[in-house]
Amino acid sequence: MSEPEFTKVSHDFWKTKWDTGKIGFHRSHVDTLLEKHKDTLINGRENIKIFFPLCGKALDMRHIWDLGHTIIGVESVRSALEDFFEEQSIKYTVSDLSEGTGTLFISEDKRIKLYCCDLFEFNRECEGLMDAVWDRGSMVAINREDRQRYAEFLLNLLSPDCRYLLETLEYDETKYPGPPFYVPDQQIYELFGEKMNITKLERVDAFEERHKAWGIDSLQENLFLLTLK
Repeated sequence: MSEPEFTKVSHDFWKTKWDTGKIGFHRSHVDTLLEKHKDTLINGRENIKIFFPLCGKALDMRHIWDLGHTIIGVESVRSALEDFFEEQSIKYTVSDLSEGTGTLFISEDKRIKLYCCDLFEFNRECEGLMDAVWDRGSMVAINREDRQRYAEFLLNLLSPDCRYLLETLEYDETKYPGPPFYVPDQQIYELFGEKMNITKLERVDAFEERHKAWGIDSLQENLFLLTLK
């Protein structure tokens, strides 16, 4: 069987999705696995700094913020961040980042800081090290050839006691080229296993009627907990 032709994603690809309202990846509710495992992510800590890569306008950010924690997000499409603050009725300010690399949205209480820039432009100099990472739609939205770079990018942001919850998708990629992309379990161990302890917490059926349009008939969500060795 020949290798399937995978979709190549870019800033323009995602901006078109947001501009045309084709954002089926956005959920109008808090992620079920996050709700179930948020205590695993937070681990009894107060006002921790939680990183949301490729955050969009996820309600998960509001949920964690309401629990008293600080949200640091990165998203390349500005309208997604504007929508988040407006839809959640959270007052905010906007400022330009240095050297024209993007903009920074900050909530009035300074506990939500969302960077509008290329993901890989963000680094530990921006907000220091992260106490936790919630990755629902980021790893699965990264081009296959960028996954190693992505893993190295994240590893550079983690505090020693950071807890990283990673949600991946499992489906027949010969029938649907993504995104969101299929990420094999084995690749998680290959990318992070040398430096992180990896525990698979859940594998749940996530197939919905809308997924039939992808040409698939099954879809699973996998949830991993990663901690530094």
